[in-house]
Amino acid sequence: MKKVLYITTISRTINAFLIPHIEKLIDEGYEVDCACNIDKEVDERLIQKGVKVYDIPFSRNPLNLKNLKAYSILSKIVKENKYDIVHVHTPVASVYGRLLKLKFKNIKTIYTVHGFHFFKGAPKLNWMIYYPIEKMMAKFTDVIITINEEDYNRAKTFNIKETYKIDGVGIDLNQYNKDLYDRDKERERLNLEKDDFVILMIAEVNKNKNHIQIINAVEKLIKQGQKVKLLCAGDGILFDEISKLVKDRGLDQNIKMLGFRTDINELIAACDIGVLMSYREGLPRNIMELMAYGKPVVGTNIRGIRDLISDGENGFLVDVGDVDTTVSAIELLYKDKKRLNLMSEKSYIAIKDYSIENVLGKLLNIYTKL
Repeated sequence: MKKVLYITTISRTINAFLIPHIEKLIDEGYEVDCACNIDKEVDERLIQKGVKVYDIPFSRNPLNLKNLKAYSILSKIVKENKYDIVHVHTPVASVYGRLLKLKFKNIKTIYTVHGFHFFKGAPKLNWMIYYPIEKMMAKFTDVIITINEEDYNRAKTFNIKETYKIDGVGIDLNQYNKDLYDRDKERERLNLEKDDFVILMIAEVNKNKNHIQIINAVEKLIKQGQKVKLLCAGDGILFDEISKLVKDRGLDQNIKMLGFRTDINELIAACDIGVLMSYREGLPRNIMELMAYGKPVVGTNIRGIRDLISDGENGFLVDVGDVDTTVSAIELLYKDKKRLNLMSEKSYIAIKDYSIENVLGKLLNIYTKL
């Protein structure tokens, strides 16, 4: 039986993305444990399957000396348990997890990249810090898995033994499904009118997610007399600031800052289109969820988003900061219901490649080859 240690900087990453992956490996006969900074208890499903969870004092700051202590604890765990494979996720954990090869020459290392910090358009500081680190870490990496085309092409230049691209972490199309909820009932619950054109943005409220671009676009649409509503689901460091901006501009009847929500599926069912205006993404799950409900998406033309949105097919790509083009894209879908319905169908067809079954099949093939 092969023994695998999953390493992430914080436990929330495991709960949010990796439970089906670990369950699949266990079902296929692997023994899997987890090591992470436990900022939230790991899902009970894994504990019931016999997964041991080790609390590692990682800091998300790569320069924090606590990470040296984390490395020391990791080394002891690997020595005691004699793992065959270490599978690392997230930047800090990926460095210290792969450095285990310094002490354990025979261990195999897999690194799943959820989005390099260096990318086209990234700040120069990101390139100066993170790119050299990743180049150096290549010699400690047996397999690198990427989830978008730009990162895949970049990873191939590192001369790692095996480089793969798989379609994200996978989405359960039984859980996100356009037949699960009634659109009109959900609109009634949310105090939306049947003929409102509803735009949904599912995103943490921070600088990267760039809420201001869609707020400016919706403000223009309102001034043009369009009957649009924007729902923003998510909290974050800028939530109060953005909420105040919306109210001060007199937009709070049309733009609803909903905060943290547990009814994302219902919100998606109620909307007409989704939007994401980010500066940086890996492969955004929120867009996948919208696509699973057959929703066209207007998103910024960046890595990860353009992997999911084919411009003019299942949505539109707009430049970061380009409010006028964002307005035009939304107007096209608002005014042309036939086009909206066609894009809806294409969104639903395109997301099938990203199903959890497809992703887990590819992941298992990688493990088998290793």
